[in-house]
Amino acid sequence: MIRLVYVSTCAQNVQLDDVESILRVAESWNADREISGMLCWSGEFFLQCLEGERGPVTQCFAHIARDRRHHSVELIVSSPTTVRWFSTWGMGFTRLMSSGRVDLPNFAGGSFNPYLLEATDLQDTFARLASQAQRLSVDP
Repeated sequence: MIRLVYVSTCAQNVQLDDVESILRVAESWNADREISGMLCWSGEFFLQCLEGERGPVTQCFAHIARDRRHHSVELIVSSPTTVRWFSTWGMGFTRLMSSGRVDLPNFAGGSFNPYLLEATDLQDTFARLASQAQRLSVDP
């Protein structure tokens, strides 16, 4: 099993409806392939974690990387793991907006830039994000 985390920049026209569509497709796709994970969206950036067997996760990431709703896709980590962070979620979701909804100490002033994340910070960051995440809920 592997854990893969990437960041990307949203295309200019990405709206909440687009993210809802992404989540619906991800829930179905991931359930069929035993992939778990979490998607974080700030309106400007995506941060996503995918967990599962190497083949399905790699295939999923290749599909995601080609999606025109984002660009500047950067892989932060892809490493073997024996423990899932999101074992009960096909795809959790957190909406990170300027309201500072989630308290992340490494993003002072409510400015969320996932390109600044270090691989060593990921577990703590995702744990904080997961505490306020929902399953397929995109309510503000």
